Amino acid sequence: MARNKLIFLKYTLSIIFSWRTDVEVWIITDNVKALSKVLYRWDFPEIHLHAFSIPPDFKGEPPWNMENSKYLMTWEHRRLFEVQFQQGNHTAFVYLEDDTEVGWDNMLSWAIDAPALEDMGFSRGFWRTEVDEDGEEIMLDMQGKWNMTGWTKLVDVECAVKREGRESLPCCSLEDPEVPYWDLREYPSNCQHRHYISLHQPFMGMWLATRSQVEKYISHPLWQKDVAVAATANLTDPEGIVYPWGYPERSTGSLQRIDVPQGFYSTNVIPWDPKNEILLPIGRIQHERNGYHRAIHPYEYFDFPR
Repeated sequence: MARNKLIFLKYTLSIIFSWRTDVEVWIITDNVKALSKVLYRWDFPEIHLHAFSIPPDFKGEPPWNMENSKYLMTWEHRRLFEVQFQQGNHTAFVYLEDDTEVGWDNMLSWAIDAPALEDMGFSRGFWRTEVDEDGEEIMLDMQGKWNMTGWTKLVDVECAVKREGRESLPCCSLEDPEVPYWDLREYPSNCQHRHYISLHQPFMGMWLATRSQVEKYISHPLWQKDVAVAATANLTDPEGIVYPWGYPERSTGSLQRIDVPQGFYSTNVIPWDPKNEILLPIGRIQHERNGYHRAIHPYEYFDFPR
């Protein structure tokens, strides 16, 4: 593995092992021997390695030829999750690229939101940013500027002033006194309503799901690579906007197309402040490599917290 990639991987692992819950970490790699030596030097808690190799009969898939066959690895996590789902009792599953930072506050907010949203047919998502050369945060995964005026893909969840049964949340027990349950920055976790917005290009470079959601995914045709690749070739939303995904993007984003509620074009929604028309910072995750923002423009029409 290249040294710069190892820097991102080490940082991502440090974030994962800072989560205040039990985690079982697997890394999919095409070089188990080399990565084992690196992980030994880093001295993290136990990490499992899953070996991947390109099938000998792989002929390439248009428009992705053999030169891009490395992207097959992005689909391997589904096979691994399927095995772990059958063998273990995991309450949540998260797939991350090795340069994606998802903090503990992100995990907590997801755990708070997930049950009610799942009951409504939605999945709680995130939005990615990078930092450009001037220190400005750039929102990724959106092709062009987006005017929010009149946007209707919104979800309003009415919630109790205080929820009981904190131990039943999908990812963890929230009894850690260092992380007060209702103290997640400015996240309105004790309000009467929580609001979410559905973006027209719902990609985030990762996915996070409850056990019951994963069970539904595994049983759906879109869990199969060939079906998902064909079904997400040129996605078009109800407004006629086309957002083509590449081969690796389909391995994560295609799950957000399963059983989409009527009037929406994905199940993915993220926390939203309707009064100020901004995305809440608790839904933001960071793409550490900062390699995509040069193709993205800042969004004068789409404000988000700095």
